[in-house]
Amino acid sequence: MLARLGYLIAVLAIGFGVVILFRLPRLGLIESGAFAALGPATSAVGAPVRSLVEFVQTIQSIGELRRENAQLRQEIADLRAATARLPEVERENALYRSQLQLRLARPTLQWQVARIIGRDTNPLVKAIIIDLGSADGLAEGMTVMTTEGLVGQLVRLHANTAKVLLIVDVGSSVNGTIQDSRARGVVYGARTGELAMRYIAQGESVKTGDRVLTSGLGGIYPPGIPIGRVVDVRQKDIDMFQEARLDPAVAIDKLEEVLVITNHLPVKLE
Repeated sequence: MLARLGYLIAVLAIGFGVVILFRLPRLGLIESGAFAALGPATSAVGAPVRSLVEFVQTIQSIGELRRENAQLRQEIADLRAATARLPEVERENALYRSQLQLRLARPTLQWQVARIIGRDTNPLVKAIIIDLGSADGLAEGMTVMTTEGLVGQLVRLHANTAKVLLIVDVGSSVNGTIQDSRARGVVYGARTGELAMRYIAQGESVKTGDRVLTSGLGGIYPPGIPIGRVVDVRQKDIDMFQEARLDPAVAIDKLEEVLVITNHLPVKLE
C-alpha cells in the first residue's frame, strides 16, 4: 500500500515538474534536457494517467448516453400516445364536419349533442339512454337523429337522462316517403334490426336502392330526415299494398352520440 502511494506521489511530482518546465521562458535547453532525462519516466507514468483520464471520460459518456436514452424513451412514449389518440381526433373532426354540413343543409334545425350512456335491459325493447334530460330543456316526443339519419324519439325523461325508443323497435312507426317517386308508407321496426315499409300503394314505383325519408305526416318527426334504403320489395297483384324491406340509414348498434332536435315537438292531434 505504501509502495503504491509513493509511486503515485512520484508520478504527480514528475508531471508537475514537466508542466513547470514548459511554462518557464527561455528554457529551451532545459526543456530538451528534461525531455531527454524524463522521457522514459513520463512514458512509464503516462499510461496509467491516460488510462485514468479515459476511464473518467468513459464514465461521463455513459452518463450522457443514459440521459439521451431516457429522453428518447420519453419521446417514443409521447409519439405512441399521440398515434393512439389520432384515430379519435380524426373521428371527432369527421363528426364536426358532418354536423356543419347538416347545419348548412338544414339551417332551421336546432339540436343538442348527447352521449349514449346505456341501453334498455329488456331484450324485447330497442332503446338507448342518453346523458341529457329535462334539466337540459328536453321534452318527451323530441326527435333523435345523427347526421346520417333518424334514430328515434324521446319517450321517457328524468332530470339528467332520457330514454330514446329506436326506430328499429317493433313498437316504433314512422311516416315515410320514397325520395324519388314520392310514394308514401309507414315504416315499422322489425326484430331482425331492419325496417319494414308497409302500406305502399300498388302501382307506386319502389325499387332496390331507393332512399326513404320522413314525410312529416302526422307531425311526429320533421320531414326530410333519412330513414333507410330499400333492400327488397314484396309485391303481389292480389295485395292492396306493396311492402319494402329497408336497411336503416344509421348503424344503430354502433351509436356513441346523437343529436336531439330541440325546436320540433310532435303535433297534438285532438
